[in-house]
Amino acid sequence: MAFSNTSKLLCALIALNSAPLYAADWTHYDRNPDFQPTTLPTGAISNIEELLKVKPMLRIGPMADAKALPVNENTWVINGYFYGPVIIETENGLLVFSSGENTEDGSNFRRIIREQISTKPIIALFYDHAHYAKGASTLLDGDKAMIVAHPDSNKILRESGSLTNPLIPELLPSLDGRAEIHFGSKHPTTGPDARMDGTNLELGRESGWMPATKTLTDGETMTVDGVTIQAFHAKTDTEDSLTFWLPESKMVIDNVLWPIVPNLYTLRGDRYRDPQEWMKALRKIRELEPEIEISVGGGSLPLRGKENIAEAGNALHDSVAYIYDQSIRLTNLGVPMDQLGNNIHLPDSLRKHPYVNELYGQFETWPEAIAERSQGWFSGYAEDLHRLPREVYANNLIKLGGGAGKVLQAYKDAMAKGEYLWAKDLATELYYSDRDNAEYRQALANVFRTLAQYSPGSIVRNFYTAAALSLEGNQDFSLGVVQPAAWVKEDTNRAVNSMRTRLNPELATGAEGVLSFNIDGNVSALHVRNSVAEYVPNPGSHYRPVDATIKVDSDIFTDYFRGELSTKDFLSKSTITGESAKLMGLFDEYHRLPMYPTEALLNN
Repeated sequence: MAFSNTSKLLCALIALNSAPLYAADWTHYDRNPDFQPTTLPTGAISNIEELLKVKPMLRIGPMADAKALPVNENTWVINGYFYGPVIIETENGLLVFSSGENTEDGSNFRRIIREQISTKPIIALFYDHAHYAKGASTLLDGDKAMIVAHPDSNKILRESGSLTNPLIPELLPSLDGRAEIHFGSKHPTTGPDARMDGTNLELGRESGWMPATKTLTDGETMTVDGVTIQAFHAKTDTEDSLTFWLPESKMVIDNVLWPIVPNLYTLRGDRYRDPQEWMKALRKIRELEPEIEISVGGGSLPLRGKENIAEAGNALHDSVAYIYDQSIRLTNLGVPMDQLGNNIHLPDSLRKHPYVNELYGQFETWPEAIAERSQGWFSGYAEDLHRLPREVYANNLIKLGGGAGKVLQAYKDAMAKGEYLWAKDLATELYYSDRDNAEYRQALANVFRTLAQYSPGSIVRNFYTAAALSLEGNQDFSLGVVQPAAWVKEDTNRAVNSMRTRLNPELATGAEGVLSFNIDGNVSALHVRNSVAEYVPNPGSHYRPVDATIKVDSDIFTDYFRGELSTKDFLSKSTITGESAKLMGLFDEYHRLPMYPTEALLNN
């Protein structure tokens, strides 16, 4: 009997919503009765199954033991850092690819180069992508090197935060706060919640970025001291990635062929990462047929042999293709975005390859971003259009369950049976019903910590452990941090512009006025009206005259912007006219809010 297209679609939807096909990646946490996490030498308790799978392919390790690893007779890569640079010795100097995340990295890399490779000057520094371009000043240490990058590199580095290149610059505080958690910057170094070695970055350290002095477009070739280098543009985790092809040595240096499936969505938030672009970059490497491949930012040991490189590249390519195509297929079948991750399972033919692993990100956290890229946040299902405030929903659900005591007991029963995701749901509602209740906070912390210890991916683990620590009172973890002082001082007018997002609409009701800022001679203004603040780059030509002025030096303004000076103290250190105090009082002062605040902190 032939089915109509409508009948086929209905059968597919029924199948997708049946129990057997829901046995997916949530089973890291609910279908592992015999699983036991491992306690590492630091005391960290974690799921290390994926680490063991890929470890033979990695060059990460204790940074104190970092060393130069020979690749061929004139090429080395620094082992120990997952983003250690590649160094090529030429007749007259050194070519270095990547510079590190901060000035300390640059200094360490230079020391290793001097001690283990050569004392020749660095004559060219290549940025393979924006993330590791911030050790340049100390890496070069006065060497007169050309700095080579993608044409967009300088713009991206000037506008980016710790590791983000935001579409909305004013969201940097949120993105950088999440990045701190993502990379374990605030995590303890010992104990059960300790971060995993080799997967963390110390965000916020001093940047030694230096602007590129030479750019390479897609396909462009240059020769440096006898070495021919061709660049290919690759949109991966940054939009300025370059793949470098060295035809004489048949070597590729890239930010593409990672020893882990690349994050198609990153939990810290960032621009959309188009899987089609990443696959295109992988195919370009395959097309070049290199004999040596080194992923600078991906942390892999050099891959050798055309066949081995093609095999690894195809495994990575096909994993990305599978997740991308199945996300689209299931979305077209009507599967809600928040259930896509529970319905996509990589086939064993891919999962067996060591490059296809979840050491960094976890597969189930990516598909939703692919669907959302096209259709936005709304699933299409009417029940998702409007939601009760979280506290109201929590109290209603707890009442339906027979009261907080019964819900708490159900949480304890779920924990005892290893139903950790259900326990998490119950403890979450208890927390939102009473944020100050110590027992509820600890219950949620306990299940978050357990989920962390079951998680194979370092990013997921970091978010779970950060949540547990925050619930227990650690205020280092926040989903909103403030831009660094260097960012504020680099462009004070940009910082004034971002202040418009701090206007408190309740305080600003009925208020109007143009507040001008003169910061080290840089003048701009905010026009407050209708409970918004319009940025005015040229107050002298604005349709409404200035009502108040604040003249101040950039150090004092930076301290205020970063929450290190109160509004009152800021004004006392400035020269003010008009209604400056009144208008400044309409803006929130910056306060770092913990990830899981108490009611008192939330309402402060």
